[in-house]
Amino acid sequence: MSIIIGVITAGILTMLLLGLQRLRTPGYETQLSPFGEAQEQSTERTAYERRVRPLAVWLAGNVDVLRGMSDPVKIAQKLNYAGNPSGITANEFYGVQLYTCFAGLIVGLAYLYIGLPLGQVVIILLPIGGFFYPVLWLRGKIRRRQHAISIALPDLLDMLAVCVRAGMGFDIALKLLHDRNEGPLQEEIARLIREIQIGEPRQQAFYRVSQRNSSEPLRSFIDALLQAEELGTPIADVLERQAEDIRIKRRHDARSKGAQAASKIALVIIFVVVPSVACLMIGGLVLMMQRNGGAILGG
Repeated sequence: MSIIIGVITAGILTMLLLGLQRLRTPGYETQLSPFGEAQEQSTERTAYERRVRPLAVWLAGNVDVLRGMSDPVKIAQKLNYAGNPSGITANEFYGVQLYTCFAGLIVGLAYLYIGLPLGQVVIILLPIGGFFYPVLWLRGKIRRRQHAISIALPDLLDMLAVCVRAGMGFDIALKLLHDRNEGPLQEEIARLIREIQIGEPRQQAFYRVSQRNSSEPLRSFIDALLQAEELGTPIADVLERQAEDIRIKRRHDARSKGAQAASKIALVIIFVVVPSVACLMIGGLVLMMQRNGGAILGG
């Protein structure tokens, strides 16, 4: 029995010494980092996932009174355009709308209870605004994401053209550029590469990218690329031409927005600045007339 205990003790001490020696070996942190990062990613949850999502899912499954005011098909399309933030589904988004609606109602009740002015109006407007606020937030996220895709696309096409002309395959060049860049466009490229790797036909995978985004430059590029593959046109020429066309269109859009800015500034001056100045002048004249009239009556 003592021999068995001695063998077990020697084995434990040997493993302990080997472990300490391994920890002292340079570079062990790099070897262990993937496991630590995977554990952190699996356990880390956002505030939305911890607090809002459970209640939003419960509200979506139990409250159907306002469901007619939310179109699930359009919401699902908009969520795709926004990049599916936090993995929200159309049904869950309806629950988020109910969540913000009830939050607005609570704030309105507190406002009315305190006795602040216009309490009866606020208690009506805040729930309505709370219900439609997620839609406005989603529109803003779509606009920013699609704008970022349109801005990053010409540079990506130029680099793709250089890689393809150097003899690199289009898919390999696409993966290489994806690994070296970040942003919404790279997220779409990553999803495209995954779909192709699991066996999705190339045309169908590119078509899905076009359906998930409302960026006109991206859709035009995908249409031109698929047409070039069908006709056998050199892809490098198509990439360079598309990049130049996108930049030209961007310059035209900037000029048109600059031309519209003058009219917008004029409207602001007419409807905001001029009435404000007029009110100041009229108010000054009224004060002067009151002072002068008081002096005359006093004299």
